[in-house]
Amino acid sequence: PAAMILGLLPAIRGGLGELAKTGQHSRLLDGYLRPYTRAFDEVRYFSYLRESLDAYTDDPALRAHVRLFPGGDWHPWAYSLAMPLRYRDEFRRCAVFRVFQITGAMPAVIARRRFGIPFVTTYGFWYGRLAGSHTSGVLRRVVETLGLRAADAVIVTTPELGAHVAGRVGAAKVHLIPNGVNTALFAPAPRPPRARKHVLYVGRLSAEKNLGALLEAAAALAGRFDLRLTLIGDGPARAALEAEARRLGARVEFVPVVEHRRIPGYLADADAFVLPSLTEGHPKALLEAMSAGVACVASDVGGNRAVLEHERTGLLFDLGADAALAEALARGLGDPGLARALGERARARAVERYDLGRLVGEEIELLKRLARVG
Repeated sequence: PAAMILGLLPAIRGGLGELAKTGQHSRLLDGYLRPYTRAFDEVRYFSYLRESLDAYTDDPALRAHVRLFPGGDWHPWAYSLAMPLRYRDEFRRCAVFRVFQITGAMPAVIARRRFGIPFVTTYGFWYGRLAGSHTSGVLRRVVETLGLRAADAVIVTTPELGAHVAGRVGAAKVHLIPNGVNTALFAPAPRPPRARKHVLYVGRLSAEKNLGALLEAAAALAGRFDLRLTLIGDGPARAALEAEARRLGARVEFVPVVEHRRIPGYLADADAFVLPSLTEGHPKALLEAMSAGVACVASDVGGNRAVLEHERTGLLFDLGADAALAEALARGLGDPGLARALGERARARAVERYDLGRLVGEEIELLKRLARVG
């Protein structure tokens, strides 16, 4: 029988180098590419960047089974149209394509029409709520519509996103597979009681993450707790947040980017994890904190609500109420028994529902079921 080849398409502008900027490339290599190489004869990753696989892994199994096809100095939207022509022969031999985000669906749409290759895409975020330039907003919407219509299956990460996609292209295409977490890597660590409290945030430093509110909450609680806040990540809001932290006199440490495999060490040292976003898809950082058994405080928005159960596996706070974030944080920090119970139940929930190995297994079954044979 012919070799079964899986083609991988990242989000527009995407590649291993783009993931490496936020330390997330190892999550793709360990959590996805490894199981894909066990399930398929070959994996082909079509990047938008001028890069090679060797720069990111020296694992012989990955190097033997994964081929990376580099991009170039094209405009990303133009390259998304040119990619299936540039790599025509490499595309045609793929049995199925996996598109990691709907914004990267264009090459798969073209391959579906020209070569009849099925594809599966993820719809994992409220893309319309992401601010961008007007032109890229229009392009995103066009690609989103074409991608959803042409896809053989659409993976959604929350029921709310599932209902949205079903309303547009019918429920038959929709498959609910939430984001997952490596529950062995993100495991609870012993937390000896201590006076100083450490609060952690991991993610992009951008406006929709609502981090100004977190700085204000930390400053407001400084009189009640010996409190240290660490923000891991980078983004356009960084300089403004650093200035705001100085103005408030809050004790905040900014850590630009941490390689994904090192995040568990930071979680082991945290008394609480906070995600105060204005909008979320299905937040991986929150799942990782839950899996590590940390008490979590998050804004009461769709993506967070899909993961955290208020007062059971974490604390949700109302974005509309002024002191709600500070109050929720004070509850978690001031009551070690509550924090421990929330963390233990969060860990159990992560293992039960969000184990990455099991979820990627479900995804592989879907890809194999749709793959073109022969």
